[in-house]
Amino acid sequence: MTSMATTALGWHLHGDKRRAQTLATLESSPFDRVRMAAFATRCTLDELEERLAELAAIGVDAELVLLHPGDGIADLGAAVRYLEEVVPRLAPHANVWWSLAADPGAFPFLSEHDWVRLAELVAEEDPGHHPLSITVEAGSPLLWRRAFTHGSVRAPSPRDAWVRTRDHHKPVLMDMCGYEGDAHDPWLSLTPQEVVAQAWDGAMRRRYVTHGESYLDDDGLTWSQDGGTLTGAAVPRLALLRRVLRETPPEARYVDRDAPMLELPGEFSLEFCGDHRFPQREYEVPAGRYEVEVIDTWEMTVTPLGVREGGTVTVPLPVTVGQAIRLRRLP
Repeated sequence: MTSMATTALGWHLHGDKRRAQTLATLESSPFDRVRMAAFATRCTLDELEERLAELAAIGVDAELVLLHPGDGIADLGAAVRYLEEVVPRLAPHANVWWSLAADPGAFPFLSEHDWVRLAELVAEEDPGHHPLSITVEAGSPLLWRRAFTHGSVRAPSPRDAWVRTRDHHKPVLMDMCGYEGDAHDPWLSLTPQEVVAQAWDGAMRRRYVTHGESYLDDDGLTWSQDGGTLTGAAVPRLALLRRVLRETPPEARYVDRDAPMLELPGEFSLEFCGDHRFPQREYEVPAGRYEVEVIDTWEMTVTPLGVREGGTVTVPLPVTVGQAIRLRRLP
């Protein structure tokens, strides 16, 4: 589950100009999924279907947050009736994901048992069996419930998400970990360097991080609430990560050492050094020839270091943060 997502909760509620701007931005971005609220009281199903078709035309999936605070869902019965109306109508669209809620705590009248019941209802009403999750803290028991196809967690860091979900038997996505921005709220004021580092760290741990951006534009709106354009410095660097992940064998697995790494033993490794300023890294690999590259995740450079023979491969580094090393065995 290597989809790269961004959050633009209410982009579809705006006029034609901003919606077109959002679609153009998504089409040229590295993101192939957008998290957006269904907004029961502010958007008709006809309008949602139109937006889903527009996203499908540019190759982007819509992860619909079904229950959103302020939508007038005041009890379990209202939630059931709403899902029974929405899910069968939108399920025929191939580019749909479901998120029951991004903030279950905003619905204090719904118990853990109720959330499971609602998840089972979504699954029953969806013959296409689209991905289904609910965003919770990394330690929530809801992550383990069979009705959900994958975990969606809120956590301060990918490492924290991994530590608290490492025994999870399903894919886990890190959908809430803060946004790039300059707001007063610490959650909305991560530096682009932090965002890029989180995305790389999460990718190595197979805890893919959803992007968010909270800079105010000329209309006083932000990307993650209202769509529009992406202006942060992280996005082009996430495009590099997307390209690297496309070239990574899907069989590669996380290796827990002093820096997170994906490895297919004897064939491939990709290690992200993060904040460590290692002078060099060593790898023990079987006999053979290996292409060695150093990736500067901030400067967006991929520097080839030639072909090395198997055994102990030593890779010198520039002693700066944000370095990644890739080894690929040659035929």
